[in-house]
Amino acid sequence: MLKPQKTAIDCSFHSPCIELNYYDQGAGETLIFIHGLGGNAASWRYQLEGLSAQWRTIAPDLRGHGQSGYRPEEAISIRAFADDIIDLTRKLGITQAHFCGLSMGGMIALEIYLRYPLQVKSLILADTTAFFPNLARLEEFLRLLDSMSMLQWAQIGAHLNLRRQAPAALRQELIDVTAATPRGPYRQALIATFNGDYRWLLPVIDVPTLILVGAEDQSTPLGLAKYLQIHIKNAILQFIPEAAHCSNLENPEEFNRHLVAHLQGMG
Repeated sequence: MLKPQKTAIDCSFHSPCIELNYYDQGAGETLIFIHGLGGNAASWRYQLEGLSAQWRTIAPDLRGHGQSGYRPEEAISIRAFADDIIDLTRKLGITQAHFCGLSMGGMIALEIYLRYPLQVKSLILADTTAFFPNLARLEEFLRLLDSMSMLQWAQIGAHLNLRRQAPAALRQELIDVTAATPRGPYRQALIATFNGDYRWLLPVIDVPTLILVGAEDQSTPLGLAKYLQIHIKNAILQFIPEAAHCSNLENPEEFNRHLVAHLQGMG
């Protein structure tokens, strides 16, 4: 499994609910990275490395993921994830930030804009969607998930979310990280993601928005990215070549290039 860079500062804070682990490095305007379902903060290591010379970069493990805690009696939801991140920004004295979310993380970024619009300087929505057009697939996924181990599920996920040509080390990393995610929080987050619907919010978004999508993404394909672009005012859509659903890991150079252009264009 690939490791985060040694320059990343591994920190934690204690709230009444959970301990949330996160990376925090660099200085300047704040850029917060939000990982997807079954992922962790380390998946943003190339962005933490590549952008921390110019911006303060923060990447948390969502509750029930990575090294962050969770309480079984408390529901996992997109709203809970968003509240955790805003709680973290307040504890760190951050009043406004750019939010970059991938996959489920993109929905969390939309939820943050919905509930805390004044704290959002811009949005970067990567390999994500405002809704899932085929809710029937959720029942199929749940039946499949409940019928196998998390390791087996993770192996299927890596096959679906990465290009066939992806490095073996990256494929194994995704398998290991997802397999280590507790089944309960994962299952709840899967349900929350499929039930998320932010279509009505898109025309209201009034901050600069960059949409990124892997050219070979089959999980949230081009059509869903174009839907975001069409319905968010002045949104810019960029394709990441040689990448599928994990474009920040599969082609970090191109991903970072578009991020930097977006952030510098706001200067």
